[in-house]
This record gives sequence, C-alpha cells and structure tokens, in this order.
Amino acid sequence: MGLDMYLTRRAKGGNAEHELLAYWRKANHIHGWFERNTTDGYIENCEYYPVCRQDLVCLMDDCRLVKDDRFLAPKLLPVQEGFFFGAFGYGDEYYTDCIDQTISMLGHVLEETGEEDELFYHAWW
Repeated sequence: MGLDMYLTRRAKGGNAEHELLAYWRKANHIHGWFERNTTDGYIENCEYYPVCRQDLVCLMDDCRLVKDDRFLAPKLLPVQEGFFFGAFGYGDEYYTDCIDQTISMLGHVLEETGEEDELFYHAWW
C-alpha cells in the first residue's frame, strides 16, 4: 500500500493505451505539486489528469530550485500528508533523492516526447 504515481503518454489519434514514462513511489511532495499546479486543487485516486510539457518544465525548474536552496522546499515542494503517503521531512534523504530522480526522469521525458503526445498524471493509493 502507498502512494504510487505515474506519468504516461498517449499518442494523439492513437489507441487508448497509455505508455509509462515516469514512476514515483511515495513522493508526496511531487504529488502535491501536480495537485496544486495541474488540477483544480484535488486529485482523485486512479483518475487520469492531462498535463502539458510546460507543466513538466515548471516542475523540473522547481525541483532544481529546491535542490539548490533547501529553504525553498516548504514553498515550492511542500510535503503532503495522506494515507501511506511516505515520509514528511524536508531533510529526509528520500525527499532529496526524489527531487534528483524527478529532475532526471523529466529530462528524459521531455527529450522523448513532442507536442503531438498527450501526457497524463495519475496516482493510486
């Protein structure tokens, strides 16, 4: 049990299959970012939410800012409580590892996708 998070792609006009591009486990601060910045403020369990490439650029920028200055973490990437959502400390090694992994994953996603791709975020908990 816990927070599993997915970034997927579906080609426009293509079949309904979603291709996995990125996966996070219990990265509640990343989930909270998607919730605050790509929806009306709430993400339903197992629902797909469209995101654009610019959203991913903004998330990657916020991750880089927090990596360079940890004091920005509560403002840009605050931890988010939830049922089995993982660690809640900013100094926690898992928190910083998730930021590094997110920067790396999103860099690859942005290289591998184009404007013709439909991108979606969804989470399961």
